[in-house]
Amino acid sequence: MLVNNQKGYTLPELLVSITIMAIISVSLLSAFTYYFANITRNNYLIDMTADSQNLLRVTVEQIRYGAGVRQSNTITDVNAPGSGWNTSNTDFVIVIAAPAVDGSNNYIIDPDTGEPYNNELVYFKQDAALYRRTLAHPSATGNTAKTSCPESLVSTSCPADVKLIDYLDNMVFTLYDQDDTAVTDPLLARSVKIDLSMERDTFGDPLTLDNSIRVTLRNNFE
Repeated sequence: MLVNNQKGYTLPELLVSITIMAIISVSLLSAFTYYFANITRNNYLIDMTADSQNLLRVTVEQIRYGAGVRQSNTITDVNAPGSGWNTSNTDFVIVIAAPAVDGSNNYIIDPDTGEPYNNELVYFKQDAALYRRTLAHPSATGNTAKTSCPESLVSTSCPADVKLIDYLDNMVFTLYDQDDTAVTDPLLARSVKIDLSMERDTFGDPLTLDNSIRVTLRNNFE
């Protein structure tokens, strides 16, 4: 005689099992999502910290090596905004004069003044990125610098503007004179304080980073 001794889950047991598995799956997914989001945010923060420090380091080197901050560009730039480049916190623009050098890294001297020719470096914000445009002095024979252009106008004679950083919120520069008093006239500036703020969206939660540095202008050729 055959005895039917098959065993299995009843419908209530099956529903309970499915519910428990669903709860466990949701918990695991939530934990994984939280872990992934934290790892991603930490990686973004590391990248932003490194980018901000590199930007400030490069900017400081240019300012220290340069001949000062200018109110506006004196070298013609056909691709400049309609009013030209003007140092302004509101427009996120700073114009730095930098001595022109030759292939041996020697200053190129203006015979009329006995002082180096100066190129101009324009730092400007476009959307959420910071760029640097180089304006090479046209009379500096042997100048290693080349005037740069927007990416859409790049050619063999005009390299692209350098993108320095992404996710820029703002960059504020405060000028100080020899008495350590804040001034608005770049010609009076003897030091510059740069305050840099970055912001990047991560899973709908903005990640922000602030960094700052102050640098003394060492050269004054003008």
